[in-house]
Amino acid sequence: MRRRDKEIGNYKEVEELLSNALVGRLGTCFDNIPYITPVNYVYDNDKIYFHSAHEGRKIENIRHNQQVCFEIDKMISVIPGRRMPCGSTTEYKSVILFGDIRVVDDIDEKTFVLNKLIEKYAPEAPRLPQYSEATERTNVLVIDVKEITAKQSPIGKKVVIKPTGI
Repeated sequence: MRRRDKEIGNYKEVEELLSNALVGRLGTCFDNIPYITPVNYVYDNDKIYFHSAHEGRKIENIRHNQQVCFEIDKMISVIPGRRMPCGSTTEYKSVILFGDIRVVDDIDEKTFVLNKLIEKYAPEAPRLPQYSEATERTNVLVIDVKEITAKQSPIGKKVVIKPTGI
């Protein structure tokens, strides 16, 4: 990381960011063409899990190259420039990780992951039983994390404006 002064060194804070973000961005690459896909996901035990269709550009890229990156961010506020608009910045936290992606074949692991996704995104919905048709037909992928970097932009004592929608 170039800006070590912005690094989030507390691993618990990094895990909290990964656990609480709602959308992650999966970066894949095939034939030197990068491709980013936003996904709903869960973070568990140094792994990123999500479900997916069995076909499409993302899956095709993964078949050719299992090395991926994944990003989440949390925008906290906008800090307006005082003298010129280009001096504006944002207060944020972000995590980027690198790893290898694979399809989850184990039915117990798939059920666990799908129930974690239900718990995170639809907590009132019923959980899947251990063996179900839904679990069988759902494509679940996992990123085995190899490297994580996390950084933040501190606000200091500047005036903060919360953008609409945050």
